Amino acid sequence: MNTVKKHFIIVGNWKMNPGTLAEAKTIFTSIARRAKQSKKVTVIIAPPAPFISAISGKGIATAAQDVDREAAGSFTGSVSASELASTGAEYAIVGHSYRRSVGDTDAIVAEKAKRALEAGMQIILCVGEMERDGHAHYLKVIRDQILAVMAVVDKKHSRSIVIAYEPVWAIGKSYDTALKPSDVHEMAIYVRKVAAEILGKTAGLKIPVLYGGSVNFENAQAILRDSSVDGLLIGRQSLVPKEFGNIIEYADSI
Repeated sequence: MNTVKKHFIIVGNWKMNPGTLAEAKTIFTSIARRAKQSKKVTVIIAPPAPFISAISGKGIATAAQDVDREAAGSFTGSVSASELASTGAEYAIVGHSYRRSVGDTDAIVAEKAKRALEAGMQIILCVGEMERDGHAHYLKVIRDQILAVMAVVDKKHSRSIVIAYEPVWAIGKSYDTALKPSDVHEMAIYVRKVAAEILGKTAGLKIPVLYGGSVNFENAQAILRDSSVDGLLIGRQSLVPKEFGNIIEYADSI
């Protein structure tokens, strides 16, 4: 029986690392060497904004870690979606748990998503609960986060949306205490169903869903193999070319 390999999306979010452009280029070059060998994986790197233009167009897609909610104007220190797109960023992460923790509400995240899509970028929308409760109220939190964005973006942009499920409480947890692949599988199904409420069944169920939450090579294998996610959003391990490359290689093999 022929088995069709699944196409995965592997995103590396470097956050405020590394410290210099020279280091960024070295890490990126090592990752690019491994990524170019894969045939079934889209690799996306989200470096600090000042490094985007220096590494864009080198064989791997780049993403902005955030965009401003405003299109332009007297907003000292802010960077607009169109400005980031002009540096070569093809994607924009919006709604990351850190940005939400410092003040981004669902409404602000929705505005940022709209700006990024209008600028021609694809978005990686991060959603996830701070904690889990026995009454499943966390499901409403995730639903509200998704619907806030879906309600303001044009449906024509549905193919430009990726959703990353990022349970905040699982960050820093060990493999034994974090979510199991079966749990991730259920959440991926839930995320797609919520997206389908506005986008419609066909478009909603095609939304790529990634998992992020202390991903390393050990749990990446189990999650990619045993859940229905379309890829991973990886933090600190994406700064280690060997480990990140191993994840890319594994994703390409299944």
